[in-house]
Amino acid sequence: MRTEVANRLVMTRAMVSARRQPSTLNSYAWVWAFPLKDGKFRVSTVEIPKPFVDEDACFGEEDIERVHVATVETVEEIDTVVRELGVDPETLDAPWKDDFPL
Repeated sequence: MRTEVANRLVMTRAMVSARRQPSTLNSYAWVWAFPLKDGKFRVSTVEIPKPFVDEDACFGEEDIERVHVATVETVEEIDTVVRELGVDPETLDAPWKDDFPL
């Protein structure tokens, strides 16, 4: 993970995300990591049907597929979990840089 991304998680306590391969051709998918109040970090995935994203349409929780992948103690452990999901940790960044819609 790049230093500025680690700093975003640790110092500003803000989330990061990266695109990942979706489970279906009809969805877009991301992996995201965010700091928890207890100092740990949660890593999750999210998939959203393409029409909602492509048409900039409103959507609700029932339209989103979220999967909690792991809760880890350190930023370094995020890299391992992200790699296991098939994503290069170097691609993690601020959510607006990879069109993360949430």
